[in-house]
Amino acid sequence: MPSSDMAVWRTSLLLLLALAGAEPSRLVLPLRAKRHPAGPQVPSDSAQWRRLYSSNSHPNVLGNYDNVQYHVEIEIGDTCPGPRQQFQVVPDTGSSDLWIPAVNCSRCKTGTRKFDITQSCKAEQIGNRITFRYGDGTVANGGSFYDTVRIGDLEAKRQLLIQVDDMESDTHMKSDGILGLAHHYASDRSLRGETFVSTLFREHPNLPAQFSFYLTGRGASDHESQLVFGEPDLTSHSKESSFRYGKGQYMSTTDLWLTSVWSIGWGDTGVEVTFPDRGTLGAPALIDSGSSLLVIEPGVYDRLIGELRWRFNNCRNMPEQQILSCECPPANDLSRIPQLVINVIDEHDEQFSLCMSPDEYILESVDPLTGRTSCVPSIQRGSISQPVPLIFGMTFMRAFYTTFDLKNGRIGFARSNLSPLPGQATCSADTQPVLRRSIWLLSVAVAVTSVIFAFYVFFVPGTNLPAPKMQAAPTKVQQGI
Repeated sequence: MPSSDMAVWRTSLLLLLALAGAEPSRLVLPLRAKRHPAGPQVPSDSAQWRRLYSSNSHPNVLGNYDNVQYHVEIEIGDTCPGPRQQFQVVPDTGSSDLWIPAVNCSRCKTGTRKFDITQSCKAEQIGNRITFRYGDGTVANGGSFYDTVRIGDLEAKRQLLIQVDDMESDTHMKSDGILGLAHHYASDRSLRGETFVSTLFREHPNLPAQFSFYLTGRGASDHESQLVFGEPDLTSHSKESSFRYGKGQYMSTTDLWLTSVWSIGWGDTGVEVTFPDRGTLGAPALIDSGSSLLVIEPGVYDRLIGELRWRFNNCRNMPEQQILSCECPPANDLSRIPQLVINVIDEHDEQFSLCMSPDEYILESVDPLTGRTSCVPSIQRGSISQPVPLIFGMTFMRAFYTTFDLKNGRIGFARSNLSPLPGQATCSADTQPVLRRSIWLLSVAVAVTSVIFAFYVFFVPGTNLPAPKMQAAPTKVQQGI
């Protein structure tokens, strides 16, 4: 029985909303993002959306559960003889598999829709079984099969799926299953099939091989979240007219959607963590639509979180969740809280900054008993076993319209139109960036001047000075007597 290639660190970044152990996990606190000024309104009718898009753009509405999980509707099977079977699944860029609960699943969550393979005339069972093991002891396994998968108005025929028929513990996931959006399989399952996005774009060769996430907060009722296959709609979803792409070199050896980060720190504080041992590649960062928060490896987290702690009152660590919870400032005034600065390395080995305002990364948690509100930085202390040092989840993706370019193996970012920051916003962790830049420019100017002068002295004809004449010292003349 082959094991899933998903490691323990995915315990609840993928499946569980429960908070279990020291592994990174989704946050179950009733969180809500800060309300941002509304941007241009988007029609809520899907058919009307498609009329606004080009024929190469296919948007799908995403449901939002408390800002900690998004889901999309898919259909499995064909209309022979009965209707397709519908499911709500989490679109997850951090995993490869597409799975749903089987009709005979034991101990699956009550109320989930379950797949009946006997009602699908196109289903083709493969026979081998896949096991998923998670860090809190949960074990899920099921059989693999082929069938047609429909999302919106696009179909992927003979897609590899898994129907989970046994679970050793209940989960708190609000959706029925997982739609893995990794670009390829990194395990032996590649011998039997392709990932969903590989199948989809292979069967639709005229569709631009990319998909994009437009994630909105729970309070943005006029702006529904979308998963768009094909051409993205920057005009409707972004304050910027183009994407900025991170280096995609890390993606060549893994199925994960990774970009390269040079540093992460707090704006204008001097607090910044770099990864010099990795050279111009920087540190790999997973852009993960299946995670709620920004999950940072322990060493980096510990260096960053101290700068936030002293700026709030009455902070306390929450060891189970591995997050910090603090008393919100009066009137929710976050003016003393710095921006989060993420410097990404692009394909030309140059850096560009992705800035997150406090309104974007500080979440609110409401105590259901007392009604008191606390402020929770959406940064989680990760695990030394996580595959990459930085995992940027939904909180990050709500700040940026994010596109996943399958053809070129890269990820692009553009400022969301709901972000409180302007398009092309820049930020720096330097405490005195203007002074530092001025000193750097002055140093460069001095160096260039020195080189020019040296070139002039040694290579320009006629500039060599004659050697000075030496005069003999006067000597005494001895006179005879």
